[in-house]
Amino acid sequence: MNEILAVLYYCFWKFGNEAAISTEYLESDLFFCFSNLMSEVQDHFMRDLDKEKSGINGKCKAFENVLRLVDPQVYHKLQEEKVNP
Repeated sequence: MNEILAVLYYCFWKFGNEAAISTEYLESDLFFCFSNLMSEVQDHFMRDLDKEKSGINGKCKAFENVLRLVDPQVYHKLQEEKVNP
């Protein structure tokens, strides 16, 4: 989860000097966004749900199916390299 938080923090900090995002409330804004995001993806981090459709394995399988349709060359290259869930 720290990988997710780090990306959010970087995005908030990097663009903090622009008018759209203020760094004055960076910590509270970041916590709010991270909490909302984690409530959406919490199933991905629960080991008991790994094999369910809403778990990480199910999401990887869904991504694999989309990749197979959208970019068959990349899909086949990943299959050749044995990069699969």
